[in-house]
Amino acid sequence: MEPTDEELVEKFRATADMGIFKILVRRYQSRIFAIALRTLGNNEEAEEAVQETFVKVHQNLPKYRKNALFSSWLFRIAYNQCMDTLRMKQRRLDHQTIAFDPQSAAGEDASSEGRDTVFQLAASTPDPAQTMDMREQFEIVQESLNQLPESQKVVLILHDMQDFSYQEISEIVGTSIGTVRSRLHYGRLKLKELLAPYFSDSSSLNSPLTAR
Repeated sequence: MEPTDEELVEKFRATADMGIFKILVRRYQSRIFAIALRTLGNNEEAEEAVQETFVKVHQNLPKYRKNALFSSWLFRIAYNQCMDTLRMKQRRLDHQTIAFDPQSAAGEDASSEGRDTVFQLAASTPDPAQTMDMREQFEIVQESLNQLPESQKVVLILHDMQDFSYQEISEIVGTSIGTVRSRLHYGRLKLKELLAPYFSDSSSLNSPLTAR
């Protein structure tokens, strides 16, 4: 019988054996990468987020308390790391926009924010009746996910794509179960609307939504 996460944590605390820590890494690195990739939309950034997550887990293991599942604690660190990455990207984007042309950028934001993104996505789509390979489906779903508010996007990824429970998600993102349900509901509605031009019926949505 394999030891639990909590047993491994206690052994690592007692021995500082990196072999034990690597067992925890192997258990969760693939799942964290899948979440980071969907959240960030970039392989390199997702890989970096996974690395930074486990660095922080290693640094903060003395602070871990058994009143929460280790997995929930771990995924909360991963979630915070992804949010930090997104905030940094947004700050860089804001800085670049201001440096380029403040007046033009302000005017564009006021008149076309969101609309251009949707237009570009629609313009590049294949015929909805066309058979799409899984890579095309992944890219379409990813671009649509990126148009959701981050709070809805993350909850939808965790629940519908990674099968976390409402309780687990509430612990990871630090909000109530009711708020998790609300974000999931509105995120699903918006994502379905964005994907409608690409997939002709609801059954077609199941494959890309659950793709890892």
